[in-house]
Amino acid sequence: MKAITFLGAGTAYDTAYCMEDGREQTAPYFGAALPHFFPNLSLRVLVTPEARSAHLDRFVQLAEPHVADLEAIDIAGGRTEMEMWQIFETVIDAVDDGEQVIFDITHGFRSLPFLSFLAAAYLRVIKNVALVAVLYGNYEARDQSAKPHRAPVIDLTPFVGLLDWMVAADRFIRFGDAHDLAERLRQSKPDYRLQQEDSEARQLAILLSGTATAMDRVSSALRLIRPAEAMLASEDLQTQLVDATQGIQRQARPFHPLSQRVVDEYAPLALPESVLNVDLPSVLARERTMVHWYLQRRQYVQTVAVAREWIVTWIMAHLGYADQYDRNVRGQTENTIGLILQHRKGKHMDEPLPLDLAAVPQLQQAVDLYGDLGDVRNDILHAGKRRGAASAGSLEKRIDKLCRRLNELRLPARKGMQGPNAP
Repeated sequence: MKAITFLGAGTAYDTAYCMEDGREQTAPYFGAALPHFFPNLSLRVLVTPEARSAHLDRFVQLAEPHVADLEAIDIAGGRTEMEMWQIFETVIDAVDDGEQVIFDITHGFRSLPFLSFLAAAYLRVIKNVALVAVLYGNYEARDQSAKPHRAPVIDLTPFVGLLDWMVAADRFIRFGDAHDLAERLRQSKPDYRLQQEDSEARQLAILLSGTATAMDRVSSALRLIRPAEAMLASEDLQTQLVDATQGIQRQARPFHPLSQRVVDEYAPLALPESVLNVDLPSVLARERTMVHWYLQRRQYVQTVAVAREWIVTWIMAHLGYADQYDRNVRGQTENTIGLILQHRKGKHMDEPLPLDLAAVPQLQQAVDLYGDLGDVRNDILHAGKRRGAASAGSLEKRIDKLCRRLNELRLPARKGMQGPNAP
């Protein structure tokens, strides 16, 4: 196990540093006390020129007999941005891939404690480092009635986890993907032993797990283009978040400010099963919202896939069919649209249309849009492996324009629908 400690140039006083579990060790530097709490450390001491001159010899004398090895590493004073970057890179270079690491920020000077936090978070991702602890010997909060003064040691490791929440929140806000937030929520559950001993903790764990699962379901359904499943999962998530509110406030505090954002993000997509099965116009309204939801997040493959299928469902609804999953009717509708497009090119003129679409309003617009979306879909899914393939930038602009045209198609009324699920 490796420990990174900073040695400042200020006056050092003998202090009894007190861990939360009751262990104590007296030393003028917390970094010198650290080996008594964590045996067999490889200790890396980062020192400015001033700190080296004032304290390093004494520090080494106190710490070296109790560590596996000790190395002093020179750093600049951190007075400029360039020096701060140099210190950051020095910390990163001092840690090897996969190591277990403790950070001691007690004697960090100027902004070094802040820099240590960032380095700790960075190392967890870049070098797969296991962060054992980020410790601060709180000299300012010492008990001055004792001799020597007694200072509590604070474990700040959970606050490094805030950066994980920030990354997960950013992913959710930019892409609508709640998988990482769900994982953070699961990791916030009371530990297994406490669940076994405390029924309240057990119930809290169930609520947090249920909310995380609902978030995963929504994200997976949206990622894999399952509109109906996404609507149902979004509806379920609304309920789960309400039920888990108190537990989130208690156990997953970083998530609490985000919970309403999650509700607001998915609420426009939510639809209960009782409506999904009988009200195709409402489903169409939600799916069109979903198309724009995808578009805002630059998920163009999903955007085009849902938009093109939406037109087929839209025509079926105008023909009075209530069941969008009727394979026979859906296939006939797709074939009819395809033949209309072929007839326009003078092809298959003698082949009759499987369905009469004359009663469908705005049919010309819908068929044109279906054809254009088909061209874009094929261009995307063929991965540009054809002559004349559109550039990525032009595809983005074209998809945006096509989706605006989707808004021009009026939704059908519910009355007069056919099929087993018709109201």
